[in-house]
Amino acid sequence: MTLAPPSKPHRRTITSADKAAAARLKSIWKAIPRDKRPTQQQLADEWDGPGEANQSLISQYMNGIIALNYRAVLWFAKQLGCEDTEIRTDLPEQQFAAASSNDDDYADIVGYSQAAGLGNGAEAVEYAETHSLKFKKTSLRRRGIFGRNLAIYYGKGDSMEPTIKDGDAILFDTSDTRILDGVLYVIQVDGYANPEFYVKRALVLDGGVYFQSDNPRGDHQWQKPKPKVSERHPITVIGRVHWIGGWAD
Repeated sequence: MTLAPPSKPHRRTITSADKAAAARLKSIWKAIPRDKRPTQQQLADEWDGPGEANQSLISQYMNGIIALNYRAVLWFAKQLGCEDTEIRTDLPEQQFAAASSNDDDYADIVGYSQAAGLGNGAEAVEYAETHSLKFKKTSLRRRGIFGRNLAIYYGKGDSMEPTIKDGDAILFDTSDTRILDGVLYVIQVDGYANPEFYVKRALVLDGGVYFQSDNPRGDHQWQKPKPKVSERHPITVIGRVHWIGGWAD
């Protein structure tokens, strides 16, 4: 079905519900990673409804100057990869919209019975048992990772508390190994009897790339950051962490 863009904005008295919806819309837009987020001008360029759209029009919607009607809500939801009910739920048209969810709304992500050490590390399991967890496709699209090579490991230890706790499921993207300062990654430390997996936070300095714990007191092996490049124990980035019971930034 082709979704028509909203019609020319209808000016009316702005209510508190309109302002709240605009704030949610703006928050959803800002939550999209900067390299995936469409600019307000790009959104305006996609507008093909009556009248001439520009960046100012999009800004007025996001700042509650123009009320978000049903067609506008649907259009923004499509552009930002979210559901209309994440923007607002109080419009009369929404009472008649189909509200049921089915399996088509979800993506199955493979989970492995493979621990990712938060402190002492966890040896790689050659044939790890698998299962699947369901994630909403709209959430994955909003993060820019729908259709990517995603997997789930489970945290073991306490050196990443309070960010990650023992037993937490950890969703990561194995196709994204770019190292950014402050971002969480599943890493593999070589040089032991067997490779070991960890989840650590990247620290990018002029002198190179390091990985560190959020709670260095939780384990004596990670009291200090460790360099990615090491003759004895080199570190390989397996993938970027995106979800640990909530979206990881």
